[in-house]
Amino acid sequence: MRITVVWLLIGLLSGGGAHASECHPGERQTNQNVYWGDLHVHTAYSMDSYVFGNLRTPEDAYAFARGEATATPTGEAVKLDRPLDFAAVTDHAEYFGLLNVCRQQGDEQAYCQDLAEAAGEGTRRGFNELFLPILLAGDKHCLVEEGECPVFERDLWGKVIKAAEEANDPCNFTAFVANEWTASPGHLHWHRNLIYASAKVPDLPINSIDQPLQEDLWAALDRSCGQVEGCDVLAIPHNSNLSMGGSFTLSDNGASNQARARFEKLLEIHQHKGNSECYPGSVLSDEDCAFEQMLPIPLLQELAEEPREITDEEHRQIAGGYARDVLAKGLETQAASGTNPFAYGFVGSTDTHAARPGYVSEQGWTGHFGAMDSDPASRPPLYNPGGIVGVWAEENTRSAIFAALARKETFATSGPRIRLRFDQTFGAYASCERTVGEVSPMGSTVPGSSARPPAFIVRAMQDQRPLARVDIVKLYLRDDRLQQAVYSFAGDAEGKADWCVAWRDEDYRANEYALWYARVLEVPSMRWDGKTQIRERAWSSPIWSVP
Repeated sequence: MRITVVWLLIGLLSGGGAHASECHPGERQTNQNVYWGDLHVHTAYSMDSYVFGNLRTPEDAYAFARGEATATPTGEAVKLDRPLDFAAVTDHAEYFGLLNVCRQQGDEQAYCQDLAEAAGEGTRRGFNELFLPILLAGDKHCLVEEGECPVFERDLWGKVIKAAEEANDPCNFTAFVANEWTASPGHLHWHRNLIYASAKVPDLPINSIDQPLQEDLWAALDRSCGQVEGCDVLAIPHNSNLSMGGSFTLSDNGASNQARARFEKLLEIHQHKGNSECYPGSVLSDEDCAFEQMLPIPLLQELAEEPREITDEEHRQIAGGYARDVLAKGLETQAASGTNPFAYGFVGSTDTHAARPGYVSEQGWTGHFGAMDSDPASRPPLYNPGGIVGVWAEENTRSAIFAALARKETFATSGPRIRLRFDQTFGAYASCERTVGEVSPMGSTVPGSSARPPAFIVRAMQDQRPLARVDIVKLYLRDDRLQQAVYSFAGDAEGKADWCVAWRDEDYRANEYALWYARVLEVPSMRWDGKTQIRERAWSSPIWSVP
């Protein structure tokens, strides 16, 4: 449990910008700011990004995050309206060896020549004919003797590390060393982004060819990072909406579940391949869950070829990949075993494959796959610009932001920079004007209290559009049955710039496992396709209560 003694909380969201307080790296700071970032970014070092024609490097991605302009495949210059505060380039590590062989020996390798030619075509040929066969075979296809492949992998991994080190500018911009572990059994997404606290990282990047199972991933993180003094890492599942629940299969090994809980503290709830909060129509859903939905790719392809009704079992499996179902499963697991392997905080990111972190505006969006989707007419209609992550931290440094991520003092948005705080107190007095007592921020786990029900305080500030509503979502176990409640606080149709909701859960019981999180919705706006109205939104990390 983390607590803060709070006496007066007026102006918490409205005071200052991200760089309002003076930064002194290494010195203990007390005031928190909001810092904005993107923890899911691909460059030419990712095979799928390269075959779609992206030649931009991690250096280019960090430059874009800091506010520099870049050109689209059509020659249009694009840049962020506001720079990011932090970013992580998370290239797929599985084909670092192959890509680096092509970078160094491209003129000597027929495969590399064909790959480069296909990458310049702006078609799917490179993906379908050259990359997909080796992807399905689970083969690194390194083009050199097996023993030489790690040399090329290590060299490109070194370039990834160097790019992050050179872009990292304490107090001004934070660049994390990172990569993606990309297990895709049967085209399902069990993917994780690995975000390291510093440049003290394993000698070789952990990948899903060498470590194909989730249990292998956690063991490799434990082993490889454990051998490097000062190494710390977070594994962030993403696109669990495309996993048919396979991202969250419990192991019979209690130690493995504990390892998951140790490394996996966050879940990417929104990105360009869909939203993962709640599955419409499932038991744990509500009317606003139908937002940027995308079915798992194998099922999507099957239904396109032969339309039919989705079965009840398929609906159940799909829902098992969504945050509410996973969080609920964590409560049940903790009640049964004492360990919650699914106590996830929330982040959002883009998953851009065009090296453009934080590029999330609906208006004028030019896609995330370079030449493949820069034309809206050829863009997959189910894709969206993706999300962004906000953290509450004392300063813009690796140590401070990583610590905020690790303690889950984070929130996700579907793109807009909606500021959001979610706090809890058992104090006798809690209101938007003045809160007296010990306050636990989002991400906290608090012991049950029989003294009085918990109060929750939601503070939200709009970005460029007013906020229409605040929801508090509660999941809890009562009489051995999982239950849900959604408490909504709505304004008028025009919305308002600032919200503060103070609410006490009078239905609370101290002997129950429970969690709460806040969701904030904007007034409706136009989606990038110019056809659909959407409600952009933000989600706080949950707060848990344990008997």
